[in-house]
Amino acid sequence: MATEGEPTGIRHPVELALVRSVHTAVFLGELGAIGWLVVSGWIGRRDRSVAWAAAAVAAEAGVFVANAGVCPLTPLSERLGAADGSVSDIFLPDPIARTIPIWSSALLALAALLHLRGALRQRSVRAARGGSRGVAALG
Repeated sequence: MATEGEPTGIRHPVELALVRSVHTAVFLGELGAIGWLVVSGWIGRRDRSVAWAAAAVAAEAGVFVANAGVCPLTPLSERLGAADGSVSDIFLPDPIARTIPIWSSALLALAALLHLRGALRQRSVRAARGGSRGVAALG
């Protein structure tokens, strides 16, 4: 802990590097999940892997929203001495880090639209076949 006469700056460099590493790993995992949601929507895949990716993204979004748009690791990195935890708690270039909510939201919207398109196509194929799976159309 810093005392009153101690200079401001990184007081715990090893711990701060650990927080940054954990946050970067979480970010990369979430980015992978978002990427998988886009790709799986594009190719029309709907399985457990898509559900797990969606659950991971939903959990992260819930944490972010519940904390008023601030990652819980941000105040921790600031307590460890980072000047601005919102950018310095992750190993990314500043322009990318500052715009994460913008472009990740756009990718999630794209993924949602692609999955909606796939669901609508699947519904129309089922309707053209005469109803639900395994039930022959009566004529």
